[in-house]
Amino acid sequence: MEAPPLFDSAFLAKLEQLHLLSRKIFRGQQHAERRSRQTGSSLEFADFRNYSPGDDLRTVDWNVYGRLNRLFVKLFEAEEDLHVSILVDCSASMLWLPGQSAEKGPRLTKFDHARRIAAALAYIALANLDRVNLFPFAGELGADPGFVRGKQQFHSVLAFLRRLSDFPATRQATQMRASFRSFSHRMKRRGLVFVLSDLFDPEAGEALAYLRQQHFEVSALQVLDEAEIDPALAGDAEGALAGDLQLVDTETRETYDLMADKSLMESYRTQFDGFVAAVEQNCRRKAIGFLQTTTAVPFEDLVLKVLRDSHLVK
Repeated sequence: MEAPPLFDSAFLAKLEQLHLLSRKIFRGQQHAERRSRQTGSSLEFADFRNYSPGDDLRTVDWNVYGRLNRLFVKLFEAEEDLHVSILVDCSASMLWLPGQSAEKGPRLTKFDHARRIAAALAYIALANLDRVNLFPFAGELGADPGFVRGKQQFHSVLAFLRRLSDFPATRQATQMRASFRSFSHRMKRRGLVFVLSDLFDPEAGEALAYLRQQHFEVSALQVLDEAEIDPALAGDAEGALAGDLQLVDTETRETYDLMADKSLMESYRTQFDGFVAAVEQNCRRKAIGFLQTTTAVPFEDLVLKVLRDSHLVK
């Protein structure tokens, strides 16, 4: 059965009203709709300055020269050509799903949820004439389709996101630092970067900090399943998860035998909360945007409310 479309026309119309918010100004090489404080050659006048030898004589205000007998150069607002890169985690842990009950119906994997978020962010950027590219990663950085611009390119973005389900890296362990290093080397220009991942990598903090050190403006969106936050949700119909268990790491395939009881569950929640808090604190210290969401959050609420409240879009 063919999958339903990611967005209907009404939702796309809402997305059109949003604008990506960048906390830094990136100087563009081509004209776009986003104004910056840099000076350039658009038709939007900004200021004057004294003429200096070598300045383009076409920028001299000859009317002022006629009145004051002094040479002034006209300055214009440059228009920013923002590059938006969306990095989608395609590692094995993103495909994990807890046991599903018939009553709750099918659930989205973290991978599917991340792809929907990526599609929304891409649409918002394309609607505002920013340039957008998508980068899959897991054990390494995958091939990207190249930067595109304009809403007419949204269909190619959706097609690429659909194809990611066949990406070989979906069976690989996460290697964020190596993937992000490859991304930095591949990029000729700096811009806005969104990382969509569960961040289940011991080097996640260092990897995100590396992107920041390379002068990208970074926002990390941590996508989790509720059963990872509260393992009881992965249990039986009564929500119980107890007794002798064998856990299998989805990425390394290592197995762990343990006895699940109330104290273990409490210890797990404490450790998990500490992990999330450490990731968030590291992002705040490094001036990296951070937002956590789960697959249970209604998609429209996430894009239209949560992202706006977190100042990732406006």
